[in-house]
Amino acid sequence: MTSSTRARQRGAALMMVLLIVAVMVVLAVGLVDGVRYSSQRLLNQRIMDQAYWYSLGGERIEVFALEDIAGESVVHLGQDWARKDIVFPIDGGSIAGLIIDEQACFNINSLYKPESTTGDSAALTTAEQVFNGLLSNLEFPPQRAEFIMGRTQDWIDEDFSPEGIYGAEDLLYTAKDYPYLPPNSLIDSVSELGLFAEFEEDEQSRLAPYLCALPEVSTVLNINTLSPAQAPLLAAAIGNVLSVAEVLAILERRPENGWPDVASFIAELGLSAEEPLPTIYIQGLGVSSRYFKGLSDVFYEQRQLHLYSRIVLQNGKAVVYAREYGEVF
Repeated sequence: MTSSTRARQRGAALMMVLLIVAVMVVLAVGLVDGVRYSSQRLLNQRIMDQAYWYSLGGERIEVFALEDIAGESVVHLGQDWARKDIVFPIDGGSIAGLIIDEQACFNINSLYKPESTTGDSAALTTAEQVFNGLLSNLEFPPQRAEFIMGRTQDWIDEDFSPEGIYGAEDLLYTAKDYPYLPPNSLIDSVSELGLFAEFEEDEQSRLAPYLCALPEVSTVLNINTLSPAQAPLLAAAIGNVLSVAEVLAILERRPENGWPDVASFIAELGLSAEEPLPTIYIQGLGVSSRYFKGLSDVFYEQRQLHLYSRIVLQNGKAVVYAREYGEVF
């Protein structure tokens, strides 16, 4: 064997060794990255699990706060549950809590309209009149208000046939690029309106703060927990017999502990005895609430978790009947 042949063989052996070393380095790097990724994933999971349990702890505090008012005949913003500055320190972070009265908004499910047995389906229900009044106060054109209401009612009714000129059922929604079916049952979240209301420009963001979706049809509007910003809703709830500005002024001088009854609020309106507020509107008002939404905002080890708990007061107890995680839109 010549020296040149031996040199070539040594070169080939060296290349093979270098190739093996390169492959081993790649495998080692991949193995290290895999271990690092798995370790980080497990750490993140452990942290988020701990944040979840902290959020449930915040939920229990909300439950206790609401059970304190379970026996009260008047629910108002001067009570402890309505505080907005509640923050509890924890190791590695904090828990912030907030409770919102879900009867300080228009229950979109109140638009549910059962099939008429008398054939008089043209008469507007009180909820329909209030909804129309609200959209009018928010400067929605009458045609848009009728469209949104018609689509909502068809979305939550039990049948499968479109009602009215703006009604829509399976055939419309299954023909879309991303087909879906209407639930034909009560709405769970106000965000569902984006599926059928065909909002234009900023309509959804303007309307959403005044709406909620409760698991029953007949609920009252708590006049003691409305904020001044919700004056357009309260004005609509009394049939717009006063302007939004006049209703705003009434809300701003509301007693610290709220009105003791609806009659006290009606007296504040200053209506004449000859033209009293119609009974149908009075029946939609109240000074107490059963439905609430609690927010537990957990900041833990540089991670954040939002837990929204939907709570109802039943027989002196606060019962959590639904939860939502993340950002609610």
